[in-house]
Amino acid sequence: MIYYVITFANTHSAITTQAHLETCAQVSIMPTLREISAGCGISIRFLPAELPQVLTGLKTRGLDEKMYQVYEIRETDGTIFPTVFVLPN
Repeated sequence: MIYYVITFANTHSAITTQAHLETCAQVSIMPTLREISAGCGISIRFLPAELPQVLTGLKTRGLDEKMYQVYEIRETDGTIFPTVFVLPN
């Protein structure tokens, strides 16, 4: 299974970004994975099909890129493998 998560520097950024992204993509809030030791305890999860809409939504949100990080998550046999997703310019 492959999905993406966005971690945030603080809870306020996570909640307000979720509200913004819900207008353009199917996203959900989840606890930050323990395999990712960055940000606050809340992350936004979405499926690969939503990636273009989420990236556009992040740009229109205007949140400083230092305030969040996008990860691609690969889950195999119950093991989680997070990889930092490099945002396109």
